Amino acid sequence: MVLAAGLGTRMRPLTLLRAKPALPVMNRPLLHWTLDLLAKNGVTEVMINLHHLPWTVMEAVGDGSVFGLRVSYSREPRILGTGGGPRKVRSFFGDAPFILVNGDIVFDFDLRGLVRRHEKARARATLALRPNPHPRRYSSIRTATDGRVRSLAGLPRSRRGTPSLFTGVHVLDPALLDRLPAGPSDTVRDLYAPLVDEGEIVLGVRVRGTWFDIGSPSLYLASQRALLAAGFGGAKRRVLIHPDAEVHRGARVNRSVVGPGCVIGAGARVAGSVLWDGVRVGPGGRVRDSILASGTRVDEGEKMVGVVVTPRGRERQDAVKVSA
Repeated sequence: MVLAAGLGTRMRPLTLLRAKPALPVMNRPLLHWTLDLLAKNGVTEVMINLHHLPWTVMEAVGDGSVFGLRVSYSREPRILGTGGGPRKVRSFFGDAPFILVNGDIVFDFDLRGLVRRHEKARARATLALRPNPHPRRYSSIRTATDGRVRSLAGLPRSRRGTPSLFTGVHVLDPALLDRLPAGPSDTVRDLYAPLVDEGEIVLGVRVRGTWFDIGSPSLYLASQRALLAAGFGGAKRRVLIHPDAEVHRGARVNRSVVGPGCVIGAGARVAGSVLWDGVRVGPGGRVRDSILASGTRVDEGEKMVGVVVTPRGRERQDAVKVSA
């Protein structure tokens, strides 16, 4: 199951146009990268929950056949959370362990290996973990030497064990959902923390591979810069320009993603930025450290630095600094 029902308030104004999981990342809807990876790891059926701008997710994914998947949707008039969302569709999962994934991350883990570790340990739940370089941004999960989780989200309280970051990718026994009441709930606070307190096996597994949180405009931009530097998604020399984009002679593009239908005028400069589809940068225009949503226009000689711009009345979100 992919959790895609959040409001995306931290990502505004971009999420006024599309739900966060449908935002373009490296010239594809964010969910495409997740669904490709799930299919690659042997998944055949996926449930996606929806709330904010649900049609943008459904238009981006369809029935999942293009990914070799069967995709179903669960609409949530009221957001049910990471526990309540799966609980609502309990019958979808049957009896076998299933993978639960946050819809606002880009990642590339060995999911088959994660499931094997889960089954070998006979764990009730297994969480994919990484080192936590930003403990103020992400609360730490502490694990013992055998990988068993000692505490998460500060529950139960413990300073013992190795601190890690929870990636939002986990494997769990669907029977655990029966412990949750109908309505909103959270997997960490309402399910995993009580299990740890009861002595049940909740396993933490350090994983390798790409992982980026796409939670805010600054993270959205920084993650794509890092993906460009790593050559992710076909990027070359830290640039990804869609084949349907037009870059005029004398224009320069570096450390940037340029979407389909974009036109970069003669002598224009685009650096460290993400341009969605249909953006036009006039001759001599300057765009740096910015995010330009679909249909945005940059006039001849105009400068845009460190801003998020949408075409709605040419409103510039100067208060939202995206410079890394």
